[in-house]
Amino acid sequence: MRLRAPNLPAMKRFIAAVAACSLMALGPVAHASLDAGAGPGPGYFATDNVEWVTNVPLQNDTSGAELFGKYFYVTTSRGLTIYDISDNLNPQLLSFLPVPQEPTVPEEDVDTNGKILLIGTLGTLYVIDVEDKSNPTIIGQLDGADNHTISCILGCTYAYGSEGVIVDLRDPTNPKLVGNWAKGTPSPSGGHDITEVAPGRIVTSTSPIMLLDARKDPVHPKVLALGPDTGGRYIHGNLWPEQMKDRYMLVGGESGPPTCEGDDTGSFMTWDTKGWQKNHTFTLKDEYRVHQGLPTDGNAPVNQWCAHWFDTHPNYSNGGLVAMAYYDHGTRFLQIQPDGKIKEVGWFLPAAAQTSAAYWVTDRILYTVDYQRGFDILRWTGDI
Repeated sequence: MRLRAPNLPAMKRFIAAVAACSLMALGPVAHASLDAGAGPGPGYFATDNVEWVTNVPLQNDTSGAELFGKYFYVTTSRGLTIYDISDNLNPQLLSFLPVPQEPTVPEEDVDTNGKILLIGTLGTLYVIDVEDKSNPTIIGQLDGADNHTISCILGCTYAYGSEGVIVDLRDPTNPKLVGNWAKGTPSPSGGHDITEVAPGRIVTSTSPIMLLDARKDPVHPKVLALGPDTGGRYIHGNLWPEQMKDRYMLVGGESGPPTCEGDDTGSFMTWDTKGWQKNHTFTLKDEYRVHQGLPTDGNAPVNQWCAHWFDTHPNYSNGGLVAMAYYDHGTRFLQIQPDGKIKEVGWFLPAAAQTSAAYWVTDRILYTVDYQRGFDILRWTGDI
C-alpha cells in the first residue's frame, strides 16, 4: 500500500488563511522563541526550519518503533506493522502481525537485527521471524521474560530486559531465561531500558545508570562504571554516540504531571565521559527542559508527561543535531555543542501532541511517532 501526501500547497494556503483569521480574532500573538520564527500548518506549529510533509495515521497508539535498514517496525497495542521506506516520503505498508499488547504501553523500544524481532507483553517474550518482511511469524516464546523493554545484545544472540532478565537467543525458536544482570550490582532502581552502546557493552537506564561489559560472559556482565547521583530521578533512555567514542553520553529522563520544569523532572542531559576508565563514573554537563506556555512559542499550556525517545542525526560526531520527542511539547531539535552545552534550534508541535519518539531516516527526513497521530514525516531544512 502506498501512502500519498495530500496537496500540501493548497492545504497550507487554506489552513494558513483560516489560522490567520482565527488569530486576528484572538488579538496579538506572541512571537516564536527562536530567531527562525514559527508558523501555523494543518494542525501544528513549527519553526521555519521544520517542514511537515505528511502524516501516516494508522498506528495512532504507538509509543515507539525501530528503524533498521530500509524498514520501519512500528508496535501498537494491536500488533506489529512493517513498512518499506525505500521511498522515505511514501512508506509502503508490507505486513501486520497481530500481537495484542497492553493499551498505551505496547513494546516501545522494539528491537531487531533484521532477522528476528523481540516483543515482550503480558508476561511473555515473543521472538518473531522478520526475514520475510511481508510475512512476520512468531517462532519462539518465553513466559516470565517480559520486562518493560527488551533489547538485543551481541547481534541478538542474547536479550537483556530493562529490569534484569537475560535471555539466550542463540536458538531463537527456543529462548531460554539464563540470568539477571541486576544481581550483584549496586541495586539499580527504575529500570526502563537497555542500550548496547558498543558490541557487548551496555548502558542501563536505571538509577544509578550502569555501564556493563558482556563481551566475555553475557550471563554475568561486569560493571565498568556508574552514573552520577541524580537524586533518584527516573532515567528513560540513553545513547553514547559512535560506539562510545564521543565524549558526551546523551541521557533522557521522564516525568509525569504536573510540571516539566523542576529539578526532579524529566530533562535531556549531556554527561561527560572523560576519564571514565579511571574514575568509573560520569559527570553531568548540561540539561535542557521545556516550559509551559503558548503553542505559538512552541510550548504546551499544560504538561502531562515530559521527555521520551531521542535520536542523533546521521552526521552526529562529538556534537551535532538531536531530535527529541517530548510528549505534549512535540519534537524538539537540539544542537549539542562541542563543550557539551545544549541549544534548542527548532521544534514541531502538533495539536494535542503526545509525541513519543523521533527517528532520522536521512540527513533531512525524519519520522516522529505519536500516541495520537500515528507518525508524521518531517523535513529538516535548517543547518546540519
